[in-house]
Amino acid sequence: MRLFLYELKKIWNVKVLLIIAAFAALTWFALIAEGLRSYESLKYHGAYGSFQTEMFTLYGVTLEPEEIADFDFARRFAEINAEAEAIIAREPVFAEYGINNFEEFLEWYNSGSYWVRVNDSILVNGELNPENYDRMDMQNLLNGGETVEQWYASPINKLECLQTLDWRYNDSYSFVDVYIESDMRPPVVRAAERLKQTNNNSLINEYLLPYFSLYAAITGVFAVAAVIILIIPLLIADRSRNVNLLQYSSKTGRKILRIQFTAAISSAFVLSAVLVTLVFTPFIKVAGEYWNVSIMSSGIRGMWLYNVTFGQYVLLLAGMIIASCIGSAGFAFILARFSSNIVNVMIKAVPVCAALAALLGISVFMALSNNNSVFNQVLGGRVVLPELIVCGVIGLVGVVAAALVVKRERRVDVV
Repeated sequence: MRLFLYELKKIWNVKVLLIIAAFAALTWFALIAEGLRSYESLKYHGAYGSFQTEMFTLYGVTLEPEEIADFDFARRFAEINAEAEAIIAREPVFAEYGINNFEEFLEWYNSGSYWVRVNDSILVNGELNPENYDRMDMQNLLNGGETVEQWYASPINKLECLQTLDWRYNDSYSFVDVYIESDMRPPVVRAAERLKQTNNNSLINEYLLPYFSLYAAITGVFAVAAVIILIIPLLIADRSRNVNLLQYSSKTGRKILRIQFTAAISSAFVLSAVLVTLVFTPFIKVAGEYWNVSIMSSGIRGMWLYNVTFGQYVLLLAGMIIASCIGSAGFAFILARFSSNIVNVMIKAVPVCAALAALLGISVFMALSNNNSVFNQVLGGRVVLPELIVCGVIGLVGVVAAALVVKRERRVDVV
């Protein structure tokens, strides 16, 4: 136990921890925090505006037929129309162009000729055509604002968001029938059939899973690099000074490598678990309301294939990251064992770290969806949960390979 604690102390070197902390701060402010801010904004400023969030507040985890009726899409469309027509009646610029109601404006706005003219810098007497300014004024009145909140509160944007939401929940078959009829990936077809039975009624936020999986992928990439940085100095310090040869001269010394292996794997588990906990906590505080909501759904960002809750999804991604980090510790242990100095081991470690981080990143990003890269590339989407398998294999192969090196070391003749 004393030797084990001594090796742990060597691993958790203050200088190494400061380096990891510095990189962690840089990664947080440069990449991870932005993902959290983006999700917070998209809860109210995405394709559904604030309507899907309002539905969740009103009805909970799923949207049932009677709740769709209670939400009353027809009434909400009428309210948007009345708001737009009040602006049209109030502003004389619309009447100058023969626009008397919202329907006429939308017909003109979507005709295509509007866009040609409003972007056309036609000069009249050496000045821009004033008609262009009028068209832009009309657009700004119905589809503009000085802030993002004002822009999403404008009639046209609210109309488009409500139409998208209406399509999502009142025409849910259009989201899933195409998969049932033409998709060649069995897990996708099975998920689509299940969604058709449930009317695709999960009220999970459309942007939660893509942004959280990206957030987790960046966390995982950093965690793999941090683990490799933490583990490599453990062996290389002894190897570079040939201390290991002296260790082999005693019975206790011949156990050192095994103790170092145990300390490395334990440290990788602790470091990755701490990093995942620290980084995931801010996101969970923001999105914790969806903890018990099923992720199984189909929308504008793709299809989520398995009936697990968001809370289970968080734990699943955390497990994938931790497993990959433990495997990475095993690979780092092997690299350090077969390197003579820090420069030599770093030359080997950089490509290995990049490969492991890339595998973890593409496994975690959009995990459990039909748009996950590993899912689509492994046997063309015919394998269930290949992204989990990849992370599990990284963890298993790394630990087993390092254990074999430790076992072999006991039979190495030292002169």
